Amino acid sequence: MIISALKGTASFFIKPRGKSYWRVFLWATAAAGLVGIPLAIRYPDTVPLIWLWLVGIPANSPLGPLFPTAFEPLMMEVVKYKPVLTVAIVATLIFVYMEFINWYVYAWVLKWDRLESLRKNRWVRLGLQHYSRAPLTSVFVFAATPIPFWVVRCLAILHKTAFAPYMIVMAFGRFPRLLVYAWLGAQLRVPTFLLIATAVGTGLILIAWKWFRKEPILKDSVLDG
Repeated sequence: MIISALKGTASFFIKPRGKSYWRVFLWATAAAGLVGIPLAIRYPDTVPLIWLWLVGIPANSPLGPLFPTAFEPLMMEVVKYKPVLTVAIVATLIFVYMEFINWYVYAWVLKWDRLESLRKNRWVRLGLQHYSRAPLTSVFVFAATPIPFWVVRCLAILHKTAFAPYMIVMAFGRFPRLLVYAWLGAQLRVPTFLLIATAVGTGLILIAWKWFRKEPILKDSVLDG
């Protein structure tokens, strides 16, 4: 009876649900969350950083529209309790973790037959020509600036850029930007209620805008967002 119950529980959790990229993301996020539990118990001082990790992952994922927070205000709150450099490093690790998932998700999606026209699109081919002249420089610029990063991610995958150099350059490009946000948070010391209003308000405005335009909050393809 016990064995049967265990099998039933296991089948419930491993049963495929939804699209493949959602299962990859959700299982990876659950695993990351479980890692934080023993750390918080063993090292209570790490709770603000673990909180940033657990909240920051969905805030920077395809679930972002359903998770009404902006990542930068979260950093500006945590930096009140932890050093600027530490917060920036943890934030960078969050982006590295999410980019690891995003790379494989996008690589899988870009192989879809229905995206054949996209791969042959004139603008995509033109983008690939410019990207191929300085691939890693392009990754760095996109990571260090507010330009939507998914653009260079798609180009890197279509160009078949080596994964390890891509990830390293992305991290080095993203870190200074996140360090600036953390430094600003430490200098400005924005009241918590304003940070919460900004974080939640940003997400709610996005959801309301999509609802007003009768657009799905979450699209079928991660490339649609």
